[in-house]
Amino acid sequence: MKTLEVYPSMSLSHLQQRFNDLFPYLRLELSPETDVKVNDQQTLDELGHSTTYCCFLIDGTLEVAELEENFSACFGLPLRVSRWTGYGWHDTDTTRQWTLCQQNQKGAEAAHLTPSVAYR
Repeated sequence: MKTLEVYPSMSLSHLQQRFNDLFPYLRLELSPETDVKVNDQQTLDELGHSTTYCCFLIDGTLEVAELEENFSACFGLPLRVSRWTGYGWHDTDTTRQWTLCQQNQKGAEAAHLTPSVAYR
């Protein structure tokens, strides 16, 4: 199983690109409620406000809730996962207990049901 190592000096844009490589039907973005000024080239450490050094791995067995908690605990960042639903990107609030593989699979199924709509 492929993994993605998340570390403080990683830029937000690099993280999002690598996450999308692993899970093409999911998006990882800052929560819309955040007041953080976003520059995609800023590192997670610069964007967040954590005082500890923290790294973790992302793989398909990780639940959305765990992933979001890791970003909050490690970097003080409210990152959210969205899933492709066939017509647009929607939050995963009601399915936070699903793994990233499960979420990505549902997005893939939705994309194949609506072939005329681009998901990127």
